[in-house]
Amino acid sequence: MLGCEAVGSAVAWYFRNLYGVCEGPGSLPFYCDPDRVGAFAVVPERLASGTDDAIFRVFVTLSMYQALRDVVIMQQQRSLPHAAMLALADASYMQSSITKHGCPVLRSAESFEEQCNVSKRGGVVDCGRQPGARCHVKDASRAFNRMGDMGKLPTSAWLRFWRAGGMSRVLTDVYRADGSPRRRALLLVDRFTRVYRVGRKLATMFVSALSTPALAPGLTPWFPEIDGHELVVVDTNVARAAEVFLAPGEPKTYDAREQWIREQAAQLDLRKFRPNLRRYSPRLVPQPITAFCSKSNRISRGDACVGRTTTCPDCAPDICPFRPTAPQLGRTRPL
Repeated sequence: MLGCEAVGSAVAWYFRNLYGVCEGPGSLPFYCDPDRVGAFAVVPERLASGTDDAIFRVFVTLSMYQALRDVVIMQQQRSLPHAAMLALADASYMQSSITKHGCPVLRSAESFEEQCNVSKRGGVVDCGRQPGARCHVKDASRAFNRMGDMGKLPTSAWLRFWRAGGMSRVLTDVYRADGSPRRRALLLVDRFTRVYRVGRKLATMFVSALSTPALAPGLTPWFPEIDGHELVVVDTNVARAAEVFLAPGEPKTYDAREQWIREQAAQLDLRKFRPNLRRYSPRLVPQPITAFCSKSNRISRGDACVGRTTTCPDCAPDICPFRPTAPQLGRTRPL
């Protein structure tokens, strides 16, 4: 099966089974759903208004989706108490903690990112600058429960973007820099990759979540001034699906995989699935591929293909995670 055929089958499966059911119109995005993310859930009305606290919580909540499978991250978010969520994803708590703390590295994003040496050794999170002292960065690292310096991410984000003027200042700067809503989305992605431990994939997820109405109608406060329909999120499932069809010797880079998605999107007319969609929207192509290829997510939804021993009539067997000889597409690793 050629790449365009497989992608077309995955997209058709997505719009038949998930879009308008548990994603897209008529459903809450997972980052607004307390049943899926617990105390991290953003109040929809506040997100629709684009308040600084809602945007900050979305940013940190999405930033947790790296290095582990989605279902594992969601389970972790549901299990964390409200106090742990505050240390990670509450803008007011972050402001208060930074203001009250006496550590000199918190004076700027640059000094914090370069000089804060919080780490995890033997399961204990601490730092060499003020060992034993209570600190919201250490609390955040414990809540992340990964490598010790992950707790720096929320503070880095707040110092860079929320400290002086919040999102209104950031957006105003971007509006002035470029008149194209599509290029503005790219500028914002570039800016958010400057946050400690945030890469291109996570920054793209974040910007597109707030600027692509097809993903979350009514909950994309940056649209239409920022238009994320042409952004491309390349997660592990998308990357591995692309590698099935990329010619031997082609580079296995983010750029190459993103270009492959754009080529697939150019051959699809999304209006045949929903007449109100744009014909060409690269952001809406990796979404179905991720949903189709993620075995753990499909199992968690009670997918009909769990335990199936034969190929479905409308399957994309080259990338189906339930096919015995399929590549391991369901795991998640940082790109």
